[in-house]
Amino acid sequence: MDNLEVNNLYLTTREDGQRCPVAIDTDYDTGEQHKRQKSAPFYAFNKQNYKAKVQLGMEEPVANSILEFFVSEMDGTNAICISMKALEKLFKLKRNAISKHIKVLVKRQFVEVYKSGNQNIYAVNAFIVWTQGDASLSKAKFSATMYLDFDEQTSIIKRTYTKQVDTKKINGGDDER
Repeated sequence: MDNLEVNNLYLTTREDGQRCPVAIDTDYDTGEQHKRQKSAPFYAFNKQNYKAKVQLGMEEPVANSILEFFVSEMDGTNAICISMKALEKLFKLKRNAISKHIKVLVKRQFVEVYKSGNQNIYAVNAFIVWTQGDASLSKAKFSATMYLDFDEQTSIIKRTYTKQVDTKKINGGDDER
């Protein structure tokens, strides 16, 4: 097992309370280790396109809230997979209202909707907001954050997680949260 690689995740807390990953580099000549704080997970907004988001917030506050939820939960590929039932529960709205607001997001090019069976995958437009840049996005194949609602699960899953969680979030990407 000469090619075994140890991959420990080290975190530190900044002055503002943010948790940040720490890289530990080893100088193979001296064996000396150097610690380097990496950036905290972030969302970056395109300044020019952000004006459209401000306008969305003023004209369509519910659609803006849905977009903000997608952004807060998306992974490094700007995508999240979540059922309509879970969105209804989160926003306390009926399915047709959620659909109407998502159509606004699609029409204004904030999100694209991909189908996977009967699930929707929402990809946030990387020209507006991103976590790792738009160069790494692919429409043909990508991972996505899966946001699962407890009530939609099988009875076996419910029994397994009843004492642990109400809603289980499974991260499908390389998110560093």
